[in-house]
Amino acid sequence: MRDIKYSKNVLRLQLVTLAMMLFVLVASAQSKSRELQPTIKTAFATPDGYERHNQDDYSTWLINHPLKEDIIVKYYDGRIKPNNNVYAAVFNYDIGKRDLHQCADAAIYLRASYHYSTGQLAKLQYTFTNGKVSSYIGYLNGDRIRILANGTDSKVSRGKARRDSCTTFRKWLDQVWMYAGTYSVGKFDTKAVNIMDMKPGDLFVQGGFPGHIISVVDMAKNKKGHTVYMLAQSYMPAQENQILVNQATGGVWYSLDEMSYVDTPEFVFENSQLRRFNN
Repeated sequence: MRDIKYSKNVLRLQLVTLAMMLFVLVASAQSKSRELQPTIKTAFATPDGYERHNQDDYSTWLINHPLKEDIIVKYYDGRIKPNNNVYAAVFNYDIGKRDLHQCADAAIYLRASYHYSTGQLAKLQYTFTNGKVSSYIGYLNGDRIRILANGTDSKVSRGKARRDSCTTFRKWLDQVWMYAGTYSVGKFDTKAVNIMDMKPGDLFVQGGFPGHIISVVDMAKNKKGHTVYMLAQSYMPAQENQILVNQATGGVWYSLDEMSYVDTPEFVFENSQLRRFNN
């Protein structure tokens, strides 16, 4: 009997050891997979003679965000967006299966995900089109939003507190995506920036219904002081966030100069429409 019990204990120990080894192997494989994923930094070299510029914590986060290995933009319903020389790469994150993640939502996602991943929860607040502010901390504390008068008003009630998690954060973000847009980002959540003071993370915003927003996701500068920058967007219907092609050059870099407009593949912006998030 002792031999049988001893054998069972040895078997249990071997199974536990095997399980631990498998866990370590899987974790190691996942870590290596993340390291091998392309990013803006690894996928796009700066032009000859240029070096990356204005690299604060947020811009460093942007250029190290994973990109998809395949250069295919998908709509929320799984359909593929034709690439008529529009995009050169695609951010790798889940946009959900509802028609929510459009242009303003992609810009909000990048900024909000940076703040969430770096623990800056107090900065997670965005304004709905009706002017009411939604904060993640309020959401965690139990805020429930009820939209009234066809979206022109809303009422907040306090319910049961929610536990902070990636899932909770994403549910709050979906709510923001539903009730915020280009109008609210342009009117409430950003401030105007001179085109020559551009930084990664800035946005070109034409607020309206629908309007459009694109994000500055990288910049580089040469010794003569000339600057180039990279742009990303989502669009309608909801689709994955994509690095835009500069159709004038065939590359991904746009020239920062005194031109009065920025000509992107699917929208033209005025230089005066550059803005920066307040938080």
